[in-house]
Amino acid sequence: MNKKIFGLFLVLTVALFACQKKEEAREAERYTIEQFMKTESIGGSSFSPDESRLLYSSNKSGIYNAYVVSVEGGEPLQLTSSTDDAVFAISYFPDDNRILYTSDKGGNEITHIYLRNEDGSTQELTPGEKAKAGFTGWSFDEKSFFYISNARNPQFMDLYEMDIETFTRR
Repeated sequence: MNKKIFGLFLVLTVALFACQKKEEAREAERYTIEQFMKTESIGGSSFSPDESRLLYSSNKSGIYNAYVVSVEGGEPLQLTSSTDDAVFAISYFPDDNRILYTSDKGGNEITHIYLRNEDGSTQELTPGEKAKAGFTGWSFDEKSFFYISNARNPQFMDLYEMDIETFTRR
């Protein structure tokens, strides 16, 4: 870039900034502790296989649980109803309305992966009193999922694959 073009660019840039209207500082809105405590936190998300619903976690009930809501809006449906252990939604299954979620016991942070069937029944997929597990993703063919766990040795996280027909791991 030659000096004349650079000089013109510099003059125009300075003029642009000089012409901008400066916003006046405004005081931040204040909230009561009661309003703050009613704040709902949400996290995670997964579309249903037909992309008509969204799975997520919310602490609306006082503790995190799994919810589903139509992509067109409306009231969410609470899928889990834990009152003691936080439930964090992971994902819908690739071809049906079963879901995976994680939960621990009483805040011990030893998370396990659970299956929630379409009829509402649940199954713990990664049992173990001291073994922690975390979802890492679906396989390319969507016939299994991968997760990490310290089941073999508490000091190390190993990668496992779980078949979604038999729920056996390797």
